Amino acid sequence: MGKVVSVGLADVPYKFHQNEVKDFTHKLFSRASEHIGKMINVFDNSTIEVRRFSQPREWFYRPHTFVERNESYIKSSCVLSTQAIKNCMEKINADYSDFDHIIFVSSTGVATPTIDAILINELKLDPHLKRTPIWGLGCAGGAVGLSRALEYTRAFPKSAALVIALEICSLAFQENDYSKSNIIAISLFSDGAAAALVAGREHRLFNSARVNLIDSLSTIYYDSLDVMGWELVDTGFKAIFSKDIPMIVRKYVRPNIEELLDKHKLNLSNIKHFVIHPGGLKVINEYEESIGLPNGAFSYSRKVLREHGNMSSSTILYVLNEFLEDGKYEKGDYGLMSALGPGFSSELILFQIDASTTD
Repeated sequence: MGKVVSVGLADVPYKFHQNEVKDFTHKLFSRASEHIGKMINVFDNSTIEVRRFSQPREWFYRPHTFVERNESYIKSSCVLSTQAIKNCMEKINADYSDFDHIIFVSSTGVATPTIDAILINELKLDPHLKRTPIWGLGCAGGAVGLSRALEYTRAFPKSAALVIALEICSLAFQENDYSKSNIIAISLFSDGAAAALVAGREHRLFNSARVNLIDSLSTIYYDSLDVMGWELVDTGFKAIFSKDIPMIVRKYVRPNIEELLDKHKLNLSNIKHFVIHPGGLKVINEYEESIGLPNGAFSYSRKVLREHGNMSSSTILYVLNEFLEDGKYEKGDYGLMSALGPGFSSELILFQIDASTTD
């Protein structure tokens, strides 16, 4: 058993309205593709209003090598991760000695030593901290990080794990790629970093927390490896998206959820709260419909998508933060976290509002 004690967010420096990014994309690609006029409509249909990038507009007008992109990734990762950690700790007046394990999740750059090792040096954290860097899980990564933190704190109830989910998705925008996948990526993805502290039942912060993580379920859907991921090209990562993603959601999500709930003698009617990664508008709509909820039921997910876009692994922590900040839950309420990612994969987490700590 582990509880989410706090969630902290980073302040990504450059704010862009969706219309700005649309105009920029149209100018960048209009002379090279006669189809850009039709594809550009994905910006209007996204419901996204604002996104944040780690680089200014001028950066995207110049070509960049993989090395240049990755150097930017490492620099931005350290800055944004530090902000998220500090925000997470300050919310609960905790300090760095309150966790003994860092689970660092990312898929938009590479670093060896890993970013968590750099953070230990820069923040002068305990040199004996346990570290679990996780790479390649894409949008599912934040939920997977929480699942691993749940397992760790269950095994070591006196411990706490800090989950950091960091993505600089804008570095994957390819200025010479006129594919539909790249246009969708430019219309949807943004940069973000979040940190969540998960404490075990014998940790000093356990009783101050309310979101009790009960169980998780990881799933890989066979024969769907080509649905989502990266293709490595000379200038970095190129996005891969399949039009089949909404269909997969429609087909598999509900049985997947019911499999987890059955283990705990629960059904969907018992779930009062949904903390869902907003992969995009079509995915949210299919998700709601597949489990029998009215359109717009995932209000926290839609708000994060509208105000931030899709930040890959860190997005679900932003949605969890919205849920915690809103505070509209009652003693004993059950909730579900869910995120989908490359593989094609699903990560589900069942949680409950702890009756012993809620007023």
